[in-house]
Amino acid sequence: MMWTINADPNAAFPNPMAAPWLDAWARIASMYQEATQACMQQLLLSSANIIQEHMLRAFTAAAQSCAEALAQNAMNVQQQAVERFSDANQKAMGMMGEAFADAWTAQSRTVH
Repeated sequence: MMWTINADPNAAFPNPMAAPWLDAWARIASMYQEATQACMQQLLLSSANIIQEHMLRAFTAAAQSCAEALAQNAMNVQQQAVERFSDANQKAMGMMGEAFADAWTAQSRTVH
């Protein structure tokens, strides 16, 4: 069996300007537009979720780090306060000892 091509171009190929073809191309373009829009929306939302998640992690880590630093600082200040009061107590005891010695010495001079 042998195929022959008709010389009439409209007989071999449909007219590209016919309404069904234009309608099909419009539907195809709409389909691609919807797919592109869905992809862009998904990209935007997933990126926003990632940014939000990382910001929350960073905030949590910063808050935890800050709390640890504040606790360490409180311990350091408390230790320094104990050292300062201990030093002050030692100096006070020394001053009281000197005062007692001076008073004892002064009293013993008046007795002799």
